[in-house]
Amino acid sequence: MNKGKGSSQFEGLLERYFEQSLADQPLEATYAGLRDGEGKLGRANPAFEAKQQKQRQRTLAELETLSPRDLSNEQQLDRLGLRSRLLRESEDFERGRHTMDPNALDQVLNIILHELFRGEDESKRAAANIRSLLKQTPRYLEEAITLIDRPEPVWRKIMEQTAQGAPALFEAVASLLQKANPVPSDARNLAAAKSSFAAYERALKARPLAKDGAFALGQRGLARRVRDDLGLDYSLGEVEALAKGECQRIGTLLQTACRKFGKKRQADEIIAEARSQWNPSGDLVNVYRAETDRIAGAFRAANAVSFPAGERLDVRLVPEFMRHLFPTAAYKSPGAFEKEQRGIFWVNDLSLKKSTEAEKRAERAQHFGLSLTCAHEAYPGHHLQFATANRHPRRWRRLFAHAVFYEGWTLWCEQMMVDLQVDRSPWLVVQQLHDALWRAHRILVDLYLQTGRYSYEQAVRHMQKHLGFTQGRAEADVNWYTAYPGVPMSYWLGRLENERLHRRLVQGRGWKLRRFNDWLLSFGTLPQAWLEKYGLD
Repeated sequence: MNKGKGSSQFEGLLERYFEQSLADQPLEATYAGLRDGEGKLGRANPAFEAKQQKQRQRTLAELETLSPRDLSNEQQLDRLGLRSRLLRESEDFERGRHTMDPNALDQVLNIILHELFRGEDESKRAAANIRSLLKQTPRYLEEAITLIDRPEPVWRKIMEQTAQGAPALFEAVASLLQKANPVPSDARNLAAAKSSFAAYERALKARPLAKDGAFALGQRGLARRVRDDLGLDYSLGEVEALAKGECQRIGTLLQTACRKFGKKRQADEIIAEARSQWNPSGDLVNVYRAETDRIAGAFRAANAVSFPAGERLDVRLVPEFMRHLFPTAAYKSPGAFEKEQRGIFWVNDLSLKKSTEAEKRAERAQHFGLSLTCAHEAYPGHHLQFATANRHPRRWRRLFAHAVFYEGWTLWCEQMMVDLQVDRSPWLVVQQLHDALWRAHRILVDLYLQTGRYSYEQAVRHMQKHLGFTQGRAEADVNWYTAYPGVPMSYWLGRLENERLHRRLVQGRGWKLRRFNDWLLSFGTLPQAWLEKYGLD
């Protein structure tokens, strides 16, 4: 096979797979910024799942017929990204995840929330899409019920929590539809959607549960994800040894940083004291805007990273009808194919609903440490990274999103905040190290959960014992660990990958920081080890 033929065959394979996948899965198409998927829920039945698996297996088989030697370096990266995605989804199908995970309510609520975001700027378009989604919800959930055989216990609990939050979101929907020229069918469709949510929950509660820990991927599966999703050549034993070493190293650094505030003072105590003294004046949204602009300006002044042309970030107050749906702040990234790469940084200022100054101050205090939040979510964190990735000239590259890169990048941004002295607050290092210790322990919990060494309850106790989390916060963390094997460990492992490459290229080859960061960001959202293999001279 000559290189030209192999290269063109790969391009055809890539095109066929993603065009079919986006056509079959309108939710994914909508999130990517394609209008063709808007207002559609797609299918959620056994026949559809079997069809998707056949497509994956067919694409994998076709991929096996191509020699990697016939591909360019950029195609090699797409090959690895596609193969990783196909293997991960095939693995989940084969272990019957779709028969255990009652996530249909979450899927419906997330796409409606996506449209509520849109409603701030395009209310008519959002309202039309929401009306279409509401009409389809009863059918979609009836289908989704047929998928579930034995719900996994933790995932069923998450489903019940989602159902409890649904009324608040439906109130937000009613408010938007009322503002966008209501039609007589709105109340009827909302009522039908609510009824179908209740029917789905009742049906799933009546099903016998899977055995405890059925979420676990197992040693073989997790080892494969470390290799193919994170791009690392570590065995699970090596991952464990690394994590233990990092917990000890970071813990020692944290103790040293805390000593500056007095003998035997703990990080939680230091951070709590600093939070109590923090009282920004003026409008909180303006505080976020000013801090976001300041941090972006500081990274520009330090010549640390390039800012992509045409990107835009709006810092906005969460609309009143959506306040109950948000934490302190949240970031909404632009879709991969959206022409305007505009992200939205939502600020939820609950102090506006309080009457006394003490109550207002208590709510504002929840935003303490917002400089790290701004660097993580906005500049040079998620917003800058995704706005750059979404302009990659290879169209389908934009759909690969590996947590080892995008979360490793944000933690790298937090480290640069300290190294470049973008924020000189005396408590910043304590908070950054405290958060780093949390991410290092995530590696162990992820590893132990997914290989069956920890039960759910043991994982919760680990977070309480080693990080001082309340039971509620620990459970919230562990809940999502169960559903995304390999992702919790990706945060700190990705951060370490950036540090390793920094030593090689900045310290070793003499690259400037900006060249290094721009190089990292230039390939999209793929594991750092792949970039090292195919992106260096």
